[in-house]
Amino acid sequence: MSEPTDVSRPGTGLGETEFRELADNAPVLIWRAGVDKQCDWFNKPWLDFTGRTQKQLCGYGWSDDVHPDDLDLCTRNYEQAFDARVSFSTPYRLRRHDGVYRWFLDHGAPFYRQGEFAGYFGSCTDITAQKELEAHQDVLVSELNHRVKNNLQLIIAFLQMSKLRAQGDEARQLLESAIARIQGVGTVQAELYRSASGTVDLAHYLPHLIRASIEAESNASIHFTADADTAYAPFKLASDLGLIVNELVANAIRHGSRHATQIHFSLKRLPGGELQLTVRDRGQGFAAAQLSDSGATRPKLSGQGLIGALAKRCGAVLHRSNAGGAVVTLTLPHP
Repeated sequence: MSEPTDVSRPGTGLGETEFRELADNAPVLIWRAGVDKQCDWFNKPWLDFTGRTQKQLCGYGWSDDVHPDDLDLCTRNYEQAFDARVSFSTPYRLRRHDGVYRWFLDHGAPFYRQGEFAGYFGSCTDITAQKELEAHQDVLVSELNHRVKNNLQLIIAFLQMSKLRAQGDEARQLLESAIARIQGVGTVQAELYRSASGTVDLAHYLPHLIRASIEAESNASIHFTADADTAYAPFKLASDLGLIVNELVANAIRHGSRHATQIHFSLKRLPGGELQLTVRDRGQGFAAAQLSDSGATRPKLSGQGLIGALAKRCGAVLHRSNAGGAVVTLTLPHP
């Protein structure tokens, strides 16, 4: 934390004229509060923007111009930061003199005089254009998600029709596998769409993805547990890990016990900073041929080959073993 700022109170002492000139010509709205949390001064741009006087704004009068939907968060963040004597940043909508609301990002920080806490200074920057761009991007992403979902459903429908016409068990099994993988891609895409930022919390995303895959099976005998440390990853890595996990879960269900399938997922941060992802089940485990070269991609083992290829793309080390069932571990650098 930076050292507290020690300033002289505007309105007293040397430099008052210079301070007023600077504050009243700043391209931001500036406010000040005393030790009692009551605002006692606003610069000219704030007065011009709201069309109100110092007297009307002081105390908590400024809050009358905050959008009703943002007021609770705005005042709560302000008061909690004030009590803790820490800086804060809060976005909220502020009403202009003509009744139009615009988005501002409010930055506030404590200031000190001769080592004693004297109140807070804050500045509000107009971020309306940024908010409008984000809203436009949300519409585009929503439309893209809708189109991707429809296209995947169309592909699945075509494959299902082909399966009905397929001759031979091998052809039908290949089509079933393709359908299952495309459904898995759809599940991964739907889960990623839930994230509003450029990164994904793997501790939430991957277990949620597994539960969605299990629910799609409509099999009450599948028992799932998870133990995950928080770890954020970019969309591309999260997507690849989602496809890997979806494939592992599909294999566990396919080769698990008919009466009860147990799947456990864990995500741990190792002392060196790497992430270790593990999926284990209580099924029949791997055959010796599958364990002989755990990182290889084998055409004859299409599911395992896909996992190996995705692991390589993630820069992860893949390890397969048996311990009361199949155990697959991925160790990857910190994302």
